[in-house]
Amino acid sequence: MQMTRKLPIKLLLLCLLLVAVAPAASGSRKKKARPAMEMPRLRLVMEKDVTCTRVLRSGRAVSLLDTISITFIGDVMQHGKQLQSALIGGADPNLPESYDYSHAFRHIEKTLSRADIAVANMEFPTGIPPYSGYPIFSAPESIAWEARKCGIDLFLLANNHILDKGKRGFLSTLKIYDDMRIRYAGAYRDSLQQRQENPAFFNIKGIRVAILNFTYGTNGFSIPHPCVVNLMDSVRVKEDIAKARKMGADIIICTPHWGEEYQLRPSVHQKRWARMLLREGVKVIVGSHPHVPQSAEISPEHILFYSLGNYISNQTTPDYTQLELMVTINIQKNNHTGETTLLKPEYEFLWCFKKDEFAPCYTVVPVKELLGREELVRDKYQYRRMVVTWEKFTGQGLIKETF
Repeated sequence: MQMTRKLPIKLLLLCLLLVAVAPAASGSRKKKARPAMEMPRLRLVMEKDVTCTRVLRSGRAVSLLDTISITFIGDVMQHGKQLQSALIGGADPNLPESYDYSHAFRHIEKTLSRADIAVANMEFPTGIPPYSGYPIFSAPESIAWEARKCGIDLFLLANNHILDKGKRGFLSTLKIYDDMRIRYAGAYRDSLQQRQENPAFFNIKGIRVAILNFTYGTNGFSIPHPCVVNLMDSVRVKEDIAKARKMGADIIICTPHWGEEYQLRPSVHQKRWARMLLREGVKVIVGSHPHVPQSAEISPEHILFYSLGNYISNQTTPDYTQLELMVTINIQKNNHTGETTLLKPEYEFLWCFKKDEFAPCYTVVPVKELLGREELVRDKYQYRRMVVTWEKFTGQGLIKETF
């Protein structure tokens, strides 16, 4: 009797459940029966007024246009008075950590860090005490560490002072830079390393850049076997340019160490070399060695700065040795067409101050940050000298722009 009373209740509950589920199931069947909506297909419009900014590649969205920047500064020097200024009071002068270079790159650190690649010409061997200035340079590695910390990514080593401390200083320099995990160009332990790492090759945002570095000479010092320094041998440089093209470089940049010291205009030799490099397909040339800024040519076809001048040094004479250029090259690639173009570069003038002229130690400051702000400079004579020198250089129209 008890089972017969419960059975109708169970049947009633089951019926109610089926009635409740039926509409939902019916709705599900109807949705499946409806034709699926087609998503609009992505099309690339081959017209000049294309406004889309992203395309689809291998299932992921990428920018239609990518841009990278490469910033160059001039000669990083270490004269005797710079060493004295950087030496920490009471410290052992034979130890690299005894030198404070915290002011050396402070005022351009933001620019260096913002660049995709930042490049400096390091005009000395390092790691061989006692440290010394001109004419045989030997710098503590602490200045190289400071450069790296402030954003430098590539050291240029093919210059006339790289062998000032012979084979020992040369190999010490490369080992220190390897330990620092900093890229360098123009000097190598042997031909195998040269084949593997020359040119310096970067692939950033799909833009492939090759940077070649070479020098007119090494101040009469023979290059010790098996070490290699890239020299201005036209046959070899052409081969290196061809190698860069074969590696797939979108832009080839040459950084020659060349020219006549303290001349604002390039020599006939520089001009001849520049035309050859451009004929070979080089798009950007940024030179060093004259210790003063030189003429420049800026156009959509090529960018040529014959010399940026010093970055930091103890030189004050002749004129313009404290005035220098910092240049940022902007490169854009169209990921749809594969075309790579040069955008208008940015350049600004810098001024190198000695100890206590602006800061406690040698430092470099953008000129534009100081114009009309004499109160920021401790040495008022140096402020006026900076303004006069900058006006004299810019008034000569040495930088030609056709962008």
